Amino acid sequence: MTEAKNIPLSMPNPDENGLFRTLNSMGTMTPCPDIFSSAFIEFAPNAPGRCLDIGAAYGVSTIPALAKGAYVVANDIDERHLRILVSRVPAEDRARLELVPGNFPDEMVFQPGSFGAVLVCRVMHFFDGPRINRAAAKVLEWLAPGGKVFVVAETPFIGTARAFFPTYEARLKAGNLWPGVVENVSAHDPNRAGSLPSLFHLLDDRVLSRVFTSAGFTIERLTYFARPDYPADIRLDGKESIGMIAIKK
Repeated sequence: MTEAKNIPLSMPNPDENGLFRTLNSMGTMTPCPDIFSSAFIEFAPNAPGRCLDIGAAYGVSTIPALAKGAYVVANDIDERHLRILVSRVPAEDRARLELVPGNFPDEMVFQPGSFGAVLVCRVMHFFDGPRINRAAAKVLEWLAPGGKVFVVAETPFIGTARAFFPTYEARLKAGNLWPGVVENVSAHDPNRAGSLPSLFHLLDDRVLSRVFTSAGFTIERLTYFARPDYPADIRLDGKESIGMIAIKK
């Protein structure tokens, strides 16, 4: 296990909705894995290689994957999150945990074919289009044949994006490749302006299908799903998040 700096940090208390705020104003961590993260956790122990959790935060998916017997490389852009994560891992699982802080995908280097599963949960909606393309290409390179990527992201179909939705629809009709880019979060969701970056990329099935198919993946599952665990103002019609499982043949 790569050692974290020996500086004590505490996990923040959950907010009124049970979500844990990140320390770097990059959104929140949910208290439990969603359905696609749970699929990653179940696949991880039998994956054809070690597993990579991108944007692991405080370990909502890393910790249960370790408990299943997987070897997990936990990544986060903020090393403080990883120091909290490792403090929450039982001693018997720490030998199968590696911590890799860094900006995905541009600051991370792994050997080709060295992973059997990659989880990218609630991360890509912070990326612009070119970075999403780079991320898909890197994950394909890092996965072994038979390895899978699990992706979860927010969609245009959330309550706080109502004012943005006409722009999204107009971009779709115009053939825009990245119709869900919100360039000023505070204009659409002022209540969260301080806890999110200014750019937010609401992703749909067309974008994820195009990006990952073009990168060389075969998509196994791609669907919207409801988020009853989200605050009431974000919940809308049961399509608040999108999840994808894709395999490298």
